[in-house]
Amino acid sequence: MYKEFPPDLRLQHLIETYWVTDGLIENTFTHRILPDGCVDIIFDFGNNQSSADLPILVGTMTSLLEITYQPGRVRMMGIRFAPAGITAFTRIPISMITNQNIELPLTETLFDNSFYERLPDMECMQERINYINAYFLARMHKLYLPDRQIRHAVSLIQSNNGLLSVSKIAGEVCLSERQFERRFKTTIGITPKVFSNIIRFRSVRRYMETHPDESMYEIAIACGYHDHSHMNKEFQRLGSISPSEHAV
Repeated sequence: MYKEFPPDLRLQHLIETYWVTDGLIENTFTHRILPDGCVDIIFDFGNNQSSADLPILVGTMTSLLEITYQPGRVRMMGIRFAPAGITAFTRIPISMITNQNIELPLTETLFDNSFYERLPDMECMQERINYINAYFLARMHKLYLPDRQIRHAVSLIQSNNGLLSVSKIAGEVCLSERQFERRFKTTIGITPKVFSNIIRFRSVRRYMETHPDESMYEIAIACGYHDHSHMNKEFQRLGSISPSEHAV
């Protein structure tokens, strides 16, 4: 029922993925969404959404989000922006929407009524994805310029699985620590330390999938934690689950 689709190659520096949840649910179930350092725009087509309704802008999350689906038809899709990617389309400080779900504002953004008013009438999710790709590509010349130093910082954090110190990253992007932390939070929605923790959290989950025979202690050390206890605390804080439970 849940699928992900890559964006157009020309948009991959801004959009991480398009995701779709489409199907018939017989019994109530809860979907767990873990922090990923990204901002999403979510469309809900399950209740014959009218063209007057706005999609939901979901800010960067710092803890687990649980969504409960009731029996019936679920028809949702989302745009998951790469970290800092949403800033190409809006002047809103991303820190203002951290851990919040708000209606997508059209003021101070490059979105307009045409961005969403046609989507509910389209026949399938792939048609909607094609439309959104075309919408974004047609506006490439209008995009705001994301903060290049912060985008470089994000790349450094991701390529090092969240293990670089804040002072090291600030030095690499030629900013004082105070300047760096302020601009990072405005652009990404969270501090560089919290973002680094989330990236390490994501990397250790991938590591667990590819190294199923290693002990939790071995995994913790390989992924840069001081010990198993430190890794366990971070899993509880970010995902409300223990590493061993996640591995099952």
